[in-house]
Amino acid sequence: MSPAKETAMAPGRTRDVVFTYRYLRGAMIALLLMLLLSVGYQWWWETGHSCWLGSISAYYYTPARSVFVGSLCALGASLIAYKGHSPEEDVLLNFSGFMAFVVAMVPTVPDARCGPNAYTQTPGEIAAAVRNNIWSLVVVAAVAALVAAWLKRGAMTRDPSERPTVRSVVVSVVCGAVLLGELTLFLALRDRFIALSHGVAAGTMVAGVIAVMAFSALRAEERHRGADGGAVYKRTYIAIAVALAAALGVTVLAALTVKGFDHLVLIAEVIIIVLFAAYWGVQTKELWDLRASDGADGTEARQTHSVAE
Repeated sequence: MSPAKETAMAPGRTRDVVFTYRYLRGAMIALLLMLLLSVGYQWWWETGHSCWLGSISAYYYTPARSVFVGSLCALGASLIAYKGHSPEEDVLLNFSGFMAFVVAMVPTVPDARCGPNAYTQTPGEIAAAVRNNIWSLVVVAAVAALVAAWLKRGAMTRDPSERPTVRSVVVSVVCGAVLLGELTLFLALRDRFIALSHGVAAGTMVAGVIAVMAFSALRAEERHRGADGGAVYKRTYIAIAVALAAALGVTVLAALTVKGFDHLVLIAEVIIIVLFAAYWGVQTKELWDLRASDGADGTEARQTHSVAE
């Protein structure tokens, strides 16, 4: 059945889908804002605006923990639920969403810059929490992957155009290799997993988002059928992606080499969050009422936009 016929038969349902899509995008920006506000509140009120920790992740050991873990898990679920505008974008969004869960569930090393607090845990307590949380994540992820594979197989049987593209296969292999490395560490080298996986997950999560920006930029003009707006959005996404990549590089380099100035990682992380929120906001504006396209990029998510006008 064509999208036009579906819209004519079920306009109310399609309208609900459109608004759910919009609210999902807005909720992701709200989650990032809540995380920044929680960290800012901890600095302003709890320490008398006298002490910053070295990274946002270090606030896991402060009263901001619930917001830190909750916002990252909710953001991860939202990224996974959100349908990408191409097969490779969808893979990358799923990958970044999964890594957001790992960042939330495997804490970084404690930061003693602002002194001890009631949220500090012993290494044994941290290890027990990581085992519990990651096992739960692995089992649910495995079940979800099997269900997704079964659904994809059915879709390919009904429509051969649903078959994976070469580019999506390459992206899937790269993301799968990272996930396999993390899983191997968890199963065979638990101590190394706790020490390394938070940083690996955070870095690859941002790298996945940067790749999504790049793929979105490549398809911007196609979505607008060559109109001037497509070129503007393309340049905007490329600029944000380059800035985000630079911030990620600074963060990694600072974490490995910089001594003396203890807040460079924190500053770079805030820049990364702000840039991602900016990208998501700009793309939300672009896709708000974008009409369905008959081209290769005409996904279901965009096909529903025309009924909202």
